[in-house]
Amino acid sequence: MLSLNLKKQYINDLVDWIEANLTDELNIDLITLKSGYSKWHMQRMFKEMTGQTLASYTRKRRLTMSAMALKLTSMPLIDIAVRFGFDNQQNFTRVFKSHFSMTPGAYRRIPEMLMKDFHSRISTQRSWVNARLAEKPELRLCGEVIEWECRFGEYIDHHNQVVAQHTRDFVRFAGQHVSRGWLGFQFSPGVNSADQQHISLFQALESQYADVLPRNVQNWTGESGLYAEIDWHGAPEEINAFTAEIYYNHLPALGVARRAGKDLLKLDLKYSTPDLLQGTFYIPVSTC
Repeated sequence: MLSLNLKKQYINDLVDWIEANLTDELNIDLITLKSGYSKWHMQRMFKEMTGQTLASYTRKRRLTMSAMALKLTSMPLIDIAVRFGFDNQQNFTRVFKSHFSMTPGAYRRIPEMLMKDFHSRISTQRSWVNARLAEKPELRLCGEVIEWECRFGEYIDHHNQVVAQHTRDFVRFAGQHVSRGWLGFQFSPGVNSADQQHISLFQALESQYADVLPRNVQNWTGESGLYAEIDWHGAPEEINAFTAEIYYNHLPALGVARRAGKDLLKLDLKYSTPDLLQGTFYIPVSTC
């Protein structure tokens, strides 16, 4: 009989494989073959350790990822349906509407990103941090914008080094002048192809410190309003993964929608180094 720790490790390894193959043909028989256990034993262990069936988890994760694709790309509905394992657009629309209470087309058209029905990635080893809602005043920043595009689904795991290097350079510079710096992230559909998403990284200081920045900086004003606050510390390479955790865990748990604006990370430069950051994320949200 497997110990509890071995069961946790087994489930985490299995989930890693499922997450890496959400856009491939996934079924219980294929997952069973990967697991090395009988179908009955594998499904029983998954339900015991996670509280949900394997089929339900896979379906809800695919629906969550398809909702993100609707917002972050211009892919046609049929392409999103096929990518996430649905036989046809009609079946995708039916299942999506059953889960999100609206059609994929309607979800794409609304200005907010509704997240209360997002389904998080399972982890039997996650240590939770507290997320809270707070009203924040207007924020004026100035800094440099760095922009690029990547295929949908590649940002978290394949572009973490890009974000990390820019962040390290920013911390080295800003830490010599101020005690607080800001990173701003925006994600939107790309322009080079339908399956691309656009990433904008804003490295900034508060406007009163504009004199320490190079010329030709951009000014930006963050509107006052409701934000989700999440304290965080970690390596620069972990920013992307924690951003995913915010979207798939913390915001759905708060029952909020993500409204327009930048995802902000306020860095406490008194306690941050280029290799270990400490700060707070602020995500613009609205109550559903």
